[in-house]
Amino acid sequence: MRRQVGALCLAVLLTCVAWPVLAGDKEEAKQLFDAGLKLMRLDDFAGATANFERSVALYPTQNSLFNLANCYKAMQRYGDAIAVVERLKRDFADKLKPEIKEAVERHQQELQLLVARLTLETVPADATIRIDGKEAGTGPTLGPLLLGPGEHEIEAARPGHHSQRRSVKLVSGAGRTEKFVLEVEAGQVVVRANIAGAAVFVDGQQAGTTPLTEALLLPPGTHVLGLRAADHQYTERGFEVQAGSNQVLDIVLTAQAAPTPVAALAIPVSGTSPSTTESGPAQPRSRVLRIVTWASAAGAVAAGVVAGTFLIIRNGQANDFQKYNDLVEKNGDPADRTSRQDAYDGMNRSKWIAIGSGIGAGALAVTALVTYLLDARGEESKTTVSLSPFGLGVKF
Repeated sequence: MRRQVGALCLAVLLTCVAWPVLAGDKEEAKQLFDAGLKLMRLDDFAGATANFERSVALYPTQNSLFNLANCYKAMQRYGDAIAVVERLKRDFADKLKPEIKEAVERHQQELQLLVARLTLETVPADATIRIDGKEAGTGPTLGPLLLGPGEHEIEAARPGHHSQRRSVKLVSGAGRTEKFVLEVEAGQVVVRANIAGAAVFVDGQQAGTTPLTEALLLPPGTHVLGLRAADHQYTERGFEVQAGSNQVLDIVLTAQAAPTPVAALAIPVSGTSPSTTESGPAQPRSRVLRIVTWASAAGAVAAGVVAGTFLIIRNGQANDFQKYNDLVEKNGDPADRTSRQDAYDGMNRSKWIAIGSGIGAGALAVTALVTYLLDARGEESKTTVSLSPFGLGVKF
């Protein structure tokens, strides 16, 4: 087949008008063209192709383009051959020599039956495609590309992503679509801490405990690393991960301060109010606070009950007041006036007792809450407890 292609090229060349002697690029193009012819006679189509490509780049002619297309065909680069034939028809149009025009039409029909059509799709869209080691372009869609039948190595690559390579077998006259989805290349993060057994969290999810035997594989972007250990302060740090990067994070956890002994309860004795001080050694603060909490809570409940009771009594006295007030307006009896005044006085007295009891209940409830919170915190403070008209008084 190669000898037939070479003989055909030579026959066409012999019928062409002799190439005029040119200067500069034209002269160099002619020399390259002549060298390409000699290599074609020796069936060295690869060498001839290199010369014809350079000759076309310097000064394209019908002869150089036609012979370049024939070399591509002989090397089974059918897609390249079709591209050169289409350029030959486009650039020279009606100027094509009859013998070349006839051969071009015949070759084009043959090549259309020989080539395979390959369409490539990529994710991400700007991935670079290489076919048989030669860059062919970028996605998201490339093609249909005209390739010769047989095995072709297709590679899709993009910085920060894992490249993909696969072998594709094409058949003449058939179309095929291949899709490449590139995975993001994770960054490696090594976490080191000054203590063992600390829980490691990445973006709120536990990733293990120290010491971590393997590096963390994280996608590119901003992340938050947290470490938690018993008797140590929780430590958190933000960091950035680059695709394919390697980094080390050294975390130092600080031990929490040991709790100090709780001070004893100091209860001063006043001249007007009884003291709650006991003789003997001071008791632990937490125990006293619990006593104060429960006593205040009980007093708040009792005061609330008293307030509610007197509210009920006041409602009854209000009904009596209304009843006697109606009798006074109807009969004007002095006895009814006296009863009405008694009901009014009792109603006011019950109201103020209910209000005072309610205030006392609120004060005792606040005292219970404060002492409960202090006992829960376990913090050291100087606390003084005394009796007041509305219950226990606590000074911090």
